[in-house]
Amino acid sequence: MVLDNQKNVQIFYYAPKVSESWKGQKLLSRAEFQVGAHVTKFLRLQMLPTSNSSPSDKTNRFALLFGTLDGSIGYLFVTFHSNGKAHRTGPDTIVDAELLCHYDMLPFELQLEIANLIGTTRSQIISNLNDLALGTSFL
Repeated sequence: MVLDNQKNVQIFYYAPKVSESWKGQKLLSRAEFQVGAHVTKFLRLQMLPTSNSSPSDKTNRFALLFGTLDGSIGYLFVTFHSNGKAHRTGPDTIVDAELLCHYDMLPFELQLEIANLIGTTRSQIISNLNDLALGTSFL
């Protein structure tokens, strides 16, 4: 994993049997993509075993959690499926955290109405927002 000052992430892999790697002396590029912001920190986290894996399966899977200067949070992990698009979430499932933070500033009656429309209570929404703030405070 390599970051550059142009806000790009490059992923390299080790392939000693491929001629372009000079017998393993050179890493080969697997992917490159634009993050759109400067990444300040990568945190390596061990992933939980999948539900269909046996208890004797000793494979160690890791993900990289990262934060950027503009407040974005992202993660990278390896999928072992041929259809990578199956793991992509659609844009309708992405929630704007800045918009969520404005909930506290809305009039009380509007907060109650919004909570009622989505089938929950105002106190539950406030509790969830506090949990979100606490959970991301380490960034």
